Amino acid sequence: MKLSAVKKDIRISVCALESKPEFFAQVARWHHQECERQGLKSTLALRLQRLVMHIRESAIPKTLIALQTDQLVGCVSLVDYTYRSSERMPKVTSASPVWLSNLFVEENLRHQGIGNSLIDAAKNYALDLGLEELWLSATDYTDYYQKRGWEIVRRTKLGGRQVNVMRVGL
Repeated sequence: MKLSAVKKDIRISVCALESKPEFFAQVARWHHQECERQGLKSTLALRLQRLVMHIRESAIPKTLIALQTDQLVGCVSLVDYTYRSSERMPKVTSASPVWLSNLFVEENLRHQGIGNSLIDAAKNYALDLGLEELWLSATDYTDYYQKRGWEIVRRTKLGGRQVNVMRVGL
Protein backbone atom coordinates (compact mmCIF):
# COMPACT_ATOMS: atom_id res chain seq x y z
CA MET A 1 0.00 0.00 0.00
CA LYS A 2 1.38 3.38 -0.97
CA LEU A 3 -0.21 6.79 -0.92
CA SER A 4 1.33 9.98 -2.21
CA ALA A 5 0.24 13.51 -1.53
CA VAL A 6 1.50 16.95 -2.39
CA LYS A 7 1.07 19.45 0.43
CA LYS A 8 2.63 22.90 0.35
CA ASP A 9 5.33 21.80 -2.12
CA ILE A 10 6.28 18.84 0.06
CA ARG A 11 6.01 15.46 -1.60
CA ILE A 12 5.08 12.85 0.97
CA SER A 13 4.73 9.13 0.43
CA VAL A 14 3.07 6.90 2.99
CA CYS A 15 3.81 3.18 3.22
CA ALA A 16 3.72 0.34 5.72
CA LEU A 17 6.67 0.19 8.11
CA GLU A 18 7.46 -3.41 7.12
CA SER A 19 8.40 -2.19 3.63
CA LYS A 20 11.10 0.07 5.14
CA PRO A 21 12.65 -1.87 8.06
CA GLU A 22 15.55 0.57 8.28
CA PHE A 23 13.17 2.98 10.08
CA PHE A 24 11.98 0.48 12.70
CA ALA A 25 14.22 1.73 15.54
CA GLN A 26 13.34 5.40 14.96
CA VAL A 27 9.60 4.68 14.96
CA ALA A 28 10.01 2.75 18.23
CA ARG A 29 11.83 5.75 19.75
CA TRP A 30 8.99 8.05 18.65
CA HIS A 31 6.39 5.70 20.16
CA HIS A 32 8.34 5.60 23.42
CA GLN A 33 8.75 9.38 23.47
CA GLU A 34 5.00 9.90 22.93
CA CYS A 35 4.06 7.36 25.61
CA GLU A 36 6.27 9.15 28.10
CA ARG A 37 4.85 12.53 27.07
CA GLN A 38 1.36 11.19 27.76
CA GLY A 39 2.37 9.87 31.18
CA LEU A 40 2.09 6.21 30.20
CA LYS A 41 4.51 3.60 31.45
CA SER A 42 6.98 2.79 28.74
CA THR A 43 10.46 1.58 28.00
CA LEU A 44 12.21 1.57 24.66
CA ALA A 45 12.56 -2.22 24.93
CA LEU A 46 8.79 -2.55 25.38
CA ARG A 47 8.09 -0.28 22.40
CA LEU A 48 10.48 -2.32 20.23
CA GLN A 49 8.78 -5.53 21.35
CA ARG A 50 5.28 -4.17 20.63
CA LEU A 51 6.30 -2.70 17.28
CA VAL A 52 7.43 -6.14 16.07
CA MET A 53 3.73 -7.07 15.96
CA HIS A 54 3.17 -4.22 13.48
CA ILE A 55 5.47 -5.68 10.84
CA ARG A 56 4.04 -9.18 10.78
CA GLU A 57 1.72 -10.42 8.07
CA SER A 58 -1.45 -9.62 10.07
CA ALA A 59 -3.61 -6.69 8.99
CA ILE A 60 -3.80 -5.12 12.47
CA PRO A 61 -1.73 -3.89 14.27
CA LYS A 62 -0.11 -1.89 11.48
CA THR A 63 2.17 1.14 11.44
CA LEU A 64 2.32 3.46 8.45
CA ILE A 65 5.22 5.84 7.91
CA ALA A 66 5.53 9.10 6.02
CA LEU A 67 8.61 9.68 3.90
CA GLN A 68 9.87 12.85 2.30
CA THR A 69 12.54 12.03 -0.28
CA ASP A 70 13.40 8.79 1.55
CA GLN A 71 13.64 10.58 4.91
CA LEU A 72 11.34 9.40 7.71
CA VAL A 73 9.16 12.35 8.78
CA GLY A 74 6.20 10.77 10.60
CA CYS A 75 4.18 7.72 11.53
CA VAL A 76 0.76 6.53 12.64
CA SER A 77 -0.48 3.17 13.89
CA LEU A 78 -3.71 1.21 13.78
CA VAL A 79 -4.11 -1.14 16.75
CA ASP A 80 -6.84 -3.32 18.20
CA TYR A 81 -5.44 -3.67 21.74
CA THR A 82 -6.64 -7.26 21.91
CA TYR A 83 -3.06 -8.34 22.58
CA ARG A 84 -1.74 -8.02 26.13
CA SER A 85 -1.07 -4.46 27.07
CA SER A 86 0.06 -2.81 30.29
CA GLU A 87 -1.96 0.29 29.36
CA ARG A 88 -5.71 0.04 29.86
CA MET A 89 -7.59 1.42 26.91
CA PRO A 90 -10.95 3.11 27.50
CA LYS A 91 -13.97 0.96 26.78
CA VAL A 92 -16.00 1.78 23.69
CA THR A 93 -19.29 0.58 22.26
CA SER A 94 -17.73 -1.24 19.30
CA ALA A 95 -17.25 -5.00 19.74
CA SER A 96 -13.80 -4.97 18.11
CA PRO A 97 -12.56 -1.39 17.93
CA VAL A 98 -9.52 -0.39 15.93
CA TRP A 99 -7.65 2.57 17.37
CA LEU A 100 -5.64 5.24 15.59
CA SER A 101 -2.53 5.61 17.72
CA ASN A 102 0.95 7.10 17.79
CA LEU A 103 0.41 9.85 15.24
CA PHE A 104 3.74 11.63 15.11
CA VAL A 105 5.30 14.17 12.74
CA GLU A 106 8.78 15.65 13.13
CA GLU A 107 8.32 18.91 15.00
CA ASN A 108 9.96 21.12 12.37
CA LEU A 109 7.63 19.70 9.67
CA ARG A 110 4.31 20.09 11.47
CA HIS A 111 1.46 22.20 10.03
CA GLN A 112 2.32 21.13 6.48
CA GLY A 113 -0.29 18.40 5.97
CA ILE A 114 1.87 15.39 6.84
CA GLY A 115 -0.37 14.40 9.75
CA ASN A 116 -3.41 14.68 7.49
CA SER A 117 -1.72 12.45 4.91
CA LEU A 118 -0.97 9.84 7.58
CA ILE A 119 -4.54 9.93 8.94
CA ASP A 120 -5.98 9.67 5.41
CA ALA A 121 -3.73 6.69 4.65
CA ALA A 122 -4.79 5.01 7.92
CA LYS A 123 -8.47 5.60 7.10
CA ASN A 124 -8.01 4.17 3.60
CA TYR A 125 -6.20 1.15 5.02
CA ALA A 126 -9.05 0.62 7.51
CA LEU A 127 -11.65 0.98 4.74
CA ASP A 128 -9.81 -1.64 2.68
CA LEU A 129 -10.18 -3.98 5.68
CA GLY A 130 -13.93 -3.35 5.72
CA LEU A 131 -13.93 -1.29 8.91
CA GLU A 132 -16.68 1.26 9.44
CA GLU A 133 -15.07 3.41 12.14
CA LEU A 134 -11.85 4.24 13.95
CA TRP A 135 -11.30 5.25 17.57
CA LEU A 136 -8.62 7.25 19.35
CA SER A 137 -7.89 8.81 22.72
CA ALA A 138 -6.67 12.39 22.73
CA THR A 139 -5.55 14.87 25.33
CA ASP A 140 -3.64 17.80 23.89
CA TYR A 141 -4.80 17.51 20.29
CA THR A 142 -8.57 17.10 20.62
CA ASP A 143 -9.24 20.22 18.51
CA TYR A 144 -6.97 18.89 15.74
CA TYR A 145 -9.05 15.73 15.45
CA GLN A 146 -12.41 17.49 15.80
CA LYS A 147 -11.53 19.71 12.84
CA ARG A 148 -11.02 16.50 10.87
CA GLY A 149 -14.43 14.99 11.68
CA TRP A 150 -13.70 13.03 14.86
CA GLU A 151 -16.32 13.31 17.60
CA ILE A 152 -15.85 13.04 21.35
CA VAL A 153 -17.78 10.01 22.57
CA ARG A 154 -16.79 10.25 26.23
CA ARG A 155 -14.14 11.44 28.63
CA THR A 156 -12.13 9.16 30.90
CA LYS A 157 -8.70 8.75 32.48
CA LEU A 158 -5.76 6.95 30.90
CA GLY A 159 -2.36 6.83 32.57
CA GLY A 160 -3.68 9.24 35.20
CA ARG A 161 -4.57 11.90 32.60
CA GLN A 162 -7.97 13.03 31.41
CA VAL A 163 -8.50 11.89 27.80
CA ASN A 164 -11.23 12.29 25.21
CA VAL A 165 -12.31 9.05 23.60
CA MET A 166 -13.11 9.93 19.99
CA ARG A 167 -14.46 8.13 16.93
CA VAL A 168 -14.83 8.80 13.24
CA GLY A 169 -16.99 6.97 10.73
CA LEU A 170 -15.27 5.83 7.57
